Amino acid sequence: MQANQINAILNGTRNVLENHLGVNVESGKPALQSNPVFSGQVSVIVGMTGNVNAELILGMSQRTTRMIIGKMFGGMEIQEIDDMGWSAFSEFGNWVGASCCTEIMNLGYDVNITPPIINEGETKFHSVHKFISIPFKVEENEIIVHVSAQE
Repeated sequence: MQANQINAILNGTRNVLENHLGVNVESGKPALQSNPVFSGQVSVIVGMTGNVNAELILGMSQRTTRMIIGKMFGGMEIQEIDDMGWSAFSEFGNWVGASCCTEIMNLGYDVNITPPIINEGETKFHSVHKFISIPFKVEENEIIVHVSAQE
């Protein structure tokens, strides 16, 4: 994956977190990750298809997931995630995937997103492709975006 594509993923993710959820974001340095990649307690997985084929895995804690859902529900405090909460979290995956695709399209690529998949529970992901992991500090929480891509 090229540096401009990684920057597009950074910008797309930051855009959703700051502009849609209204949270302060500090991105860390991207790092090459070898197998396996750990998901965190909850993850949402979104694919990109077209000129760039990629998988985005947004891994985080339950606490971070509840914070995101709460922000999507207008600032509510979420204690337990119900079906409506999981639906909102899936939509969060759509937002990030679409925002990243828009940024990639601005570079001249033709891409689209796949429907999000939510994973609950700590998981190790294995792929024939290497991952680039980008940590985001979101207020007192952390989201790690793992990107596996090939053109």
